[in-house]
Amino acid sequence: MHDAVSLILLGMAYGATICSFTCMPYLAPYLMGTGKGFKDGLASSLAFFLGKICTYGALGGLAALFGQALTLDHSYNKIMGIALLCVATSLPLVTRRGCKTRCQVVGKRGSLFVLGIASSLVPCPPLAAIFVLAANKGSLLVGTAYGLLYGIGLMLSPMLIAGGGLAMISGKIKQEATAFVPYMQGISMLVMAMMAINMIRA
Repeated sequence: MHDAVSLILLGMAYGATICSFTCMPYLAPYLMGTGKGFKDGLASSLAFFLGKICTYGALGGLAALFGQALTLDHSYNKIMGIALLCVATSLPLVTRRGCKTRCQVVGKRGSLFVLGIASSLVPCPPLAAIFVLAANKGSLLVGTAYGLLYGIGLMLSPMLIAGGGLAMISGKIKQEATAFVPYMQGISMLVMAMMAINMIRA
């Protein structure tokens, strides 16, 4: 019980500080390019966090099975870069008018889920702590639970509200300045692509 509370608090603390600063640069351009209001931004942010929670659960379970031999090095930045590039190139598909609303929603949420998975592979101190705890327990279920609890704590961060706010701003701009929408989406795509290329080249 003590470990569970500690992991949730660790996730909340990290999500409110460092994780917000590292994840928002990837999430914000996409939400600004596709956002349709606060509710849409909230749902999109949840899809992103769901990807992170699933990944942390899987990594916690693997750490319990393989012990501290499981490590993530900085080569995973390239995976994150490739995923970000895929998400950037999907932007025109999920915003084009010929795509039905359901198609847009599935495409958007799916892209953000994948981005959440990829961003979880970037090494961070809390993830190392989860690996150590899970490895010491040696139980697949406990290790998975540790990863899930940390991910849930991370989700209970200001990023959810920030994601909703960005999508709301995007929605207002689209209503008030329709002619500016293609430029806003193009800028969002360009920013994400440049970030992805830098990560792949690093």
